[in-house]
Amino acid sequence: MAGPGQIPGRYNLVIKGAYETFEHQIPIADFVQRLEEDDVPDKVSVVGLAEALADEERASRLAREMDQRANDLEYQSPTVQFVVEGTFHRSGRVYDLRYDGELYSLQQVFGPQLERKGDGDWLVAPF
Repeated sequence: MAGPGQIPGRYNLVIKGAYETFEHQIPIADFVQRLEEDDVPDKVSVVGLAEALADEERASRLAREMDQRANDLEYQSPTVQFVVEGTFHRSGRVYDLRYDGELYSLQQVFGPQLERKGDGDWLVAPF
């Protein structure tokens, strides 16, 4: 059975230190490259999301590659964690990441289907 923050076949967004993360950790740029090459590891933690969200071009590229590879990822069903610093902030049905005094929209990358798990320090989104 999958542990907290580690549901296979979903993007798991976890606050750093709240849950166990995978030993294999890669930055956003490497994750995007692996998406492009259809080479996403079976279990991986992705770091640096806040910095990517702060750069509209990087966030758009990440969202585009994630969208283009959604069917492949659903079939392969890897366990992907995004390990973030900061906190999740909910406004209505939309979640943001509060980091370094700024709010960054998670919907622009993960879409509107983010769902809260745990005590608010873990979100999941479908591929």
